[in-house]
Amino acid sequence: MTTDLTVTNSAAITPLITAGEGLVTTITGNPLTDNATKITRGITSVLDGLLPAVAERVSFDLDSVLAGVTDVLTGLNKAVVAAKSKAPTEAAAATPSASNLNQPTSPQAGE
Repeated sequence: MTTDLTVTNSAAITPLITAGEGLVTTITGNPLTDNATKITRGITSVLDGLLPAVAERVSFDLDSVLAGVTDVLTGLNKAVVAAKSKAPTEAAAATPSASNLNQPTSPQAGE
């Protein structure tokens, strides 16, 4: 007696790994090295193959949980990018406005 096992790759792992890589790159300011990228691709491949078997044995929707975690990582990446960026009001205050360019300069002391 044999058991037929249908194996399909999960679409949830690859986006999760990609979101994690993006967050690490944003935080460190450096892209992953070639070796790190090779390692994450190998792990992604293994997990993509194993996830359907694991998902059958848990009592919750594992794909949805992983999709939610991916959304969280993507949101964190956006928050880190925003935190590292200057606010538009700060950038505007740092440069003179067009209305100030036509104003006469104040006389220097001693003129």
